[in-house]
Amino acid sequence: MRAQRGFTIIELMIVVVIIGILAAVAIPMFMNHMNRSKASEAMLQLNKMAIDAKTYYFANTKYPQGTAAVLPGADGAACASANKRFAVSSAWAADSVWLDLGFQVDEPNMFSYHFTSNSLTQAQGLAVGDMDCDGTKITYILNLNAAQEPAATYIQPPPSAD
Repeated sequence: MRAQRGFTIIELMIVVVIIGILAAVAIPMFMNHMNRSKASEAMLQLNKMAIDAKTYYFANTKYPQGTAAVLPGADGAACASANKRFAVSSAWAADSVWLDLGFQVDEPNMFSYHFTSNSLTQAQGLAVGDMDCDGTKITYILNLNAAQEPAATYIQPPPSAD
């Protein structure tokens, strides 16, 4: 008698079930990690904006006044661009508020940035983007207050906002 080789259908089904369970656990964790890494762009740029605003405040005893243009493009419009990111823009230097602030983004990015200050001691920056291009925009907020010393607070959207 010849010995039979191979796997039984039960053994193959067990392997398929194990792979399915691993995929059911790994894919959501991977997607969550991807979203967190994309969101870090907004927090890094808002932190840079806060540093620039504090520097301006120490030099001028006020934040740059006015409302800056929304740059590098409209909120959520990065999804229509190549690689789903805004290209590097030179428009930052053409806006007087961004120019005073000294802020610009020097690499392709997913978020639009806002800055508003109508008070000498208060300002707000926003980073708005659609991270997975599903039409749902998320907003990261930077609040600047210089009642005594310039201070920055950040408000992040809830983890499942996008």
